[in-house]
Amino acid sequence: METIYTVTVFQKISHNDSIASPHIYDFGDRRCVGWFDCFEEANCAVENNFSDMRDDIYDYAIIEKMEPGILTVDLERVVYKWNEEKHSYEKIATPPELEHASNFGIG
Repeated sequence: METIYTVTVFQKISHNDSIASPHIYDFGDRRCVGWFDCFEEANCAVENNFSDMRDDIYDYAIIEKMEPGILTVDLERVVYKWNEEKHSYEKIATPPELEHASNFGIG
């Protein structure tokens, strides 16, 4: 296996006002709900909310393509936002707040 695709859900994207740095954000509760060896399966899981990964609190999901190693940086990412009307996650452009954050799934 060369790479894996981690699937992580998180509550929100907001600036943490208690810290002076402009690049510190609050993502609320988050959890890695799984990983796959191909993007198509990870994408299907997110878009179809497998195992109710939203759990009524996680408004965002992210798939990160990761290589083996310690503290590696994601190679690619796709971000999703929950659409309440459609009851599904939809792909969105990567928010600027995520430009300085990575490794949601691995840490």
